[in-house]
Amino acid sequence: MPVPVGRRGVRPRDEAKLRGEHRFAAMLHAPGELHAATVRSPVARAVIRRVDTAAALTVPGAVTALTGADVPGRRLGSKVVDQPVLADREVRHAGEPVAVVVATSPRAARAMAAAVSLDLDVLPPLIDPRRALGPGAPPIGPAGNLVATARTCRGDARGRRVVRRTWRTGRQDAAFLAPEAGLAVPDPDGSVHLWVATQDLHADHQQVCRALGLSADELVLHHSGIGGAFGGREDITVQAHLVLAALRTGRPVRMVYGRAESLIAHPSRHPMLAEVELTYDDDGRFVSLRTRTLLDGGAYAHTSAPVTGIVHDFSAGMYRFAAVDLETTAVYTNNPPAGAMRGFGATQACFLIESTVDAVAAELDVDPVELRRRNLLEPGEPLATTGQPLTGCADPRAVLDAALAVAEPAGPPAYAARRGTGVALGIKSAGLGHGRPDPATAEVRLTPDGVEVVSAAADAGQGVEEVLRRVVGHHLPGVPVAVRAADTRFPTAGGSKASRQTMASGGAAARAAERLAGRLRDRARVLGRPVPDRWTPADLTALLGSDAVWCERVTLDEPRTGPDRPHKAFQVIAHRAVVDVDELTGECVVVQLVCAQDCGRAVDPVGAEGQLVGGTVQGAGFALWEERAVDAAGRQLTTGFGDYLLAGATDVPEVVPVIVEHPHPELAFGAKGIGEGPAVSSPAAVAAAVRAASGDPVPAIPLRRATPRVPA
Repeated sequence: MPVPVGRRGVRPRDEAKLRGEHRFAAMLHAPGELHAATVRSPVARAVIRRVDTAAALTVPGAVTALTGADVPGRRLGSKVVDQPVLADREVRHAGEPVAVVVATSPRAARAMAAAVSLDLDVLPPLIDPRRALGPGAPPIGPAGNLVATARTCRGDARGRRVVRRTWRTGRQDAAFLAPEAGLAVPDPDGSVHLWVATQDLHADHQQVCRALGLSADELVLHHSGIGGAFGGREDITVQAHLVLAALRTGRPVRMVYGRAESLIAHPSRHPMLAEVELTYDDDGRFVSLRTRTLLDGGAYAHTSAPVTGIVHDFSAGMYRFAAVDLETTAVYTNNPPAGAMRGFGATQACFLIESTVDAVAAELDVDPVELRRRNLLEPGEPLATTGQPLTGCADPRAVLDAALAVAEPAGPPAYAARRGTGVALGIKSAGLGHGRPDPATAEVRLTPDGVEVVSAAADAGQGVEEVLRRVVGHHLPGVPVAVRAADTRFPTAGGSKASRQTMASGGAAARAAERLAGRLRDRARVLGRPVPDRWTPADLTALLGSDAVWCERVTLDEPRTGPDRPHKAFQVIAHRAVVDVDELTGECVVVQLVCAQDCGRAVDPVGAEGQLVGGTVQGAGFALWEERAVDAAGRQLTTGFGDYLLAGATDVPEVVPVIVEHPHPELAFGAKGIGEGPAVSSPAAVAAAVRAASGDPVPAIPLRRATPRVPA
């Protein structure tokens, strides 16, 4: 039986993972399978003269080699269709796929890839995003180097005092544990079935069909186990290559990336450069905010346009300004592509505004917490950027108070270290927003034996299956509930992104279950039977008949968004970080992290706490260590988790999740998405704590080490 909504319990999927029974994509096999490997460009910008596969085809076990000539003129892209399946005329970033080779074993495939010869006319790459829109910059994108821009200008007031700062953020990776993998199997009817770890089956299906010239019924996508995502599986990696190889060979084809290839193959968080001016009065009241924010989108558009919108929308945070002059721009470069990453731009925006607020507090020599309270919006007031009222969420002061109510760690800092405490407030939307279609379909099937919920929603570890189980069980108490993951022959659930699945798929399933429960009650009354508090198999048999199946399918796409209401719901988050900084070496040790977040309603409290803890640690990693390093020629230097510095067990301190419940009036159970919020304000809070401990202004993250304080 499902655990009731709001009750603590263990998710069945988690038990299977602990027992090693969960089937991840890299564990899938098929009889007679072949193995594919990718050939990637060693340079960031070049004209392709020739891709010579002759030597590769002489490798023992070689089957075929595919190049851009096998997919002429067709492109990939979820937002902008600008990326070739295989580079055909030019190379736009180091690591771009140029060929795919297929062999009878993984070792033979790797040997084939090494034998492919690339004849490239190497060109000077555009690496500095500040040059992208300037005179003489080589055009990287299909129509120049501008990917997206947003501008908001309102009011002309100015305060008596001013701070000006420049802030930078780096290229964080999703760093999921299971690298990309998939298995494509041709069907006797001429179609191809692809099992892949993805955040959005239907978006992948649409892109691959378009790029390979397939009709919708010629390709079926299935979920495989997903070993983490965090936005890094929102774009195409193995999918089109596997389908192309299966079509060419007529046999099952399997592909599994190693860690080095994974780090090259999927987009990173957008690096940001922001110039900020905030004016304020002598009493610390904010008056105006001016920002000029530049995002490095890399070689292809991916999600740069919507990320630009989110950075822009939340650059003023939840603070009151009489005037704003904000400009946010994303550009093409020859750097590795940037795309979706947990926080989706709100993380960069939060670092920008919260760091500037700390700078004002330092100038005024006032408590940073008190300065925030003085300038925060009241519930119902409009955001300074979009004008959308701050409704459907908790008062940000209440969320801040919840974080501050947790006791700070006792005891002195380590020898030769200074301790600092920092806070940050974050805001992020939940749902796609800005008028974009945001549908989800769920089907609930009721039989005398129980309920089956059918949905194409990707469970990337965030627990959407458990949410579906609980919300359906709430309306049909006593009935066993099973969840079945659908393939692309079932209507879309939308992507597992934008913190949307609890609202979207959970809302659709709840409505379908509510309709079935209503039908059961009506039938019971017609038959003169009592309506029980909990349904038994005997009740269901009597009402449905032994062979009957009742089914309700609901497609939900509400509440809608538009110019006056760009976002469905708001995630409001507060972090407090306690950090010790060694005075001699600058080493930063995180002592405690507190994350308080308005979850609307915690359908699964254990799952919600897990999101708060995981996102908070991921954000602390971004503040201090995590970055995919790129050299001056645009080549990525990071090759694995040996030089991509993730937080290890000894780096993770006490992390305290605090769930704040302020039910959203328009969403099922009042529950809203929460997955991205914990990664929004955690980096800013850690940076603030480092400033408090060391005096280092921390103008850029990841910091690695603070500037050591010289002892007196």
